Amino acid sequence: MFSWFRQRFGKQRNDLDQVQPGKCSQTCSSGHSSISTCSSGHSNTSSSSSSSISAKPSASDQPLPSVLSSPYRSSLRYDVFVCHNDEDSDLAQSLASFLEAPSSGLRCYLHERDCPAGGAVSTELLQAVQDSHCWLLLVTPNFVKDDWCLYQMHQVLSEGPMSQRIIPAVVNMPRSQLPLELRFLFTVDLNTNKEFGYTLVYKTVLHYLFCETQKENVHSALFCMMKLNVMLSA
Repeated sequence: MFSWFRQRFGKQRNDLDQVQPGKCSQTCSSGHSSISTCSSGHSNTSSSSSSSISAKPSASDQPLPSVLSSPYRSSLRYDVFVCHNDEDSDLAQSLASFLEAPSSGLRCYLHERDCPAGGAVSTELLQAVQDSHCWLLLVTPNFVKDDWCLYQMHQVLSEGPMSQRIIPAVVNMPRSQLPLELRFLFTVDLNTNKEFGYTLVYKTVLHYLFCETQKENVHSALFCMMKLNVMLSA
């Protein structure tokens, strides 16, 4: 039975090593690693850049990470919900284009593009939040002055305040001016090098999907083992 278990999960472990050199459990167990990215001045950017996910998503002829075809990933419609102020739509669309490129393969939600006409805005956005794996908050001076953005931020925080799903991406905002609710999270700095920041967002989403896929696979295997034990003891 042990050999069956090893055979069942050997492939997922190899895929995980391709995304992040550290063990998934080490990152998932840390509350502060929920974002696993901080401003480019921190030392962890050097280890991030050495990951086998290149500093820029690979060319389209290279296969996408296998986690993007996992059942867990397919259980929700979007990979990233992008919350932003309307004045920052160009930046939000630039980020979404990077993440949705064929070489990246993610699925983003932008309200101006994906919210159906005629639907109640609050209802549609809440549904999109619940139907997304990760939630990116594009925090700018416009964001913190927008009551609607702050409402969405609180919706996201209520869904999973420490669930490794919230990614604050900061532009032209010192930490002292961030909403109090976000100051305890590591942030992605988009001020100095936007493409590098976009890549950190991409890695964070992939890492979250890998961790959650591993958890689901372990639970599924344990259930199968328990069921098999019951059948053998009957």
